[in-house]
Amino acid sequence: MNASPTTPAPAEAPAPARRRLAVINLMPQAEIYLDYMAQVLPPGTDVRWIRVRNHPYRSSNQEILAATHHYYDETTLEDCDALLLTGAAMDLNPDFTAATYWDEIVETLRDADGRVGSIAGVCWGAQVVGKVFFGIEKQHFPAKISGVIEMTNIAPEHPLTRGLDDRYWLPQSRYAQMEPVAFEKAVADGLLVPLDWSEESGHTTVVSADGAYLMLQGHQDYPTERLAEEYHNALKKGQSPPVPLNYDPERPVNRWRANNRAFFAAWLELAAERKRANGLPAAPDAAPSAVPSQL
Repeated sequence: MNASPTTPAPAEAPAPARRRLAVINLMPQAEIYLDYMAQVLPPGTDVRWIRVRNHPYRSSNQEILAATHHYYDETTLEDCDALLLTGAAMDLNPDFTAATYWDEIVETLRDADGRVGSIAGVCWGAQVVGKVFFGIEKQHFPAKISGVIEMTNIAPEHPLTRGLDDRYWLPQSRYAQMEPVAFEKAVADGLLVPLDWSEESGHTTVVSADGAYLMLQGHQDYPTERLAEEYHNALKKGQSPPVPLNYDPERPVNRWRANNRAFFAAWLELAAERKRANGLPAAPDAAPSAVPSQL
């Protein structure tokens, strides 16, 4: 009797490519940002944490900072697909150069330009990217924007936003925006592409036409509780902050996690594609490392 034919085992799907991201961390309590990024980056992303020399990091755990963060040098960006500059406690000051680390940040960003596939900034960091690479100053709002804003996806065919909903929620906590006249000129000249818009915050997520620079004026990086912590900290300081829009600081609910994870994954893929197109090595797919989620 003939043996029954055997069904071939299905081929294993290829493992997703690992990405490598360098992060210049300027956040207060810098160590908490490790967990923030672990919640939004693709699993297995290798993160190189960078500290700056002219920033005291007074609110940060110095032991954790020393163990996880390193100063920038010529080897930092080896095999990195992208570089991200975080927000900072400088957003109230209209003068970029008032930051003690301004020159160091500018030097690092300019050195990284062309060595990674894309450079992004978050909140104040986004406005720094706009200033350094496009000469756009910032303009302060009459009052701080705080809350979870419903954004309209105005570029649904763009590689960064084609995986997002037509409308999506985005945490925002900022005092300023890129100066509108210079910003609109850069858009009209074809240098910048706005990806979203809302009545409350205007254009918030902006990318350069070639994908080399990304300005995240909102907080795709925020976890569920961050806006609540900011609100209660302001109350403890005797301030009278407005309750964040579309967000209950007593019972916070996350309505942005899935879209923001999709966005960061698309950005890292775009950065890797740009590196390959420019003849630069992207992060090796088999890099056996991961983003630390808790220390």
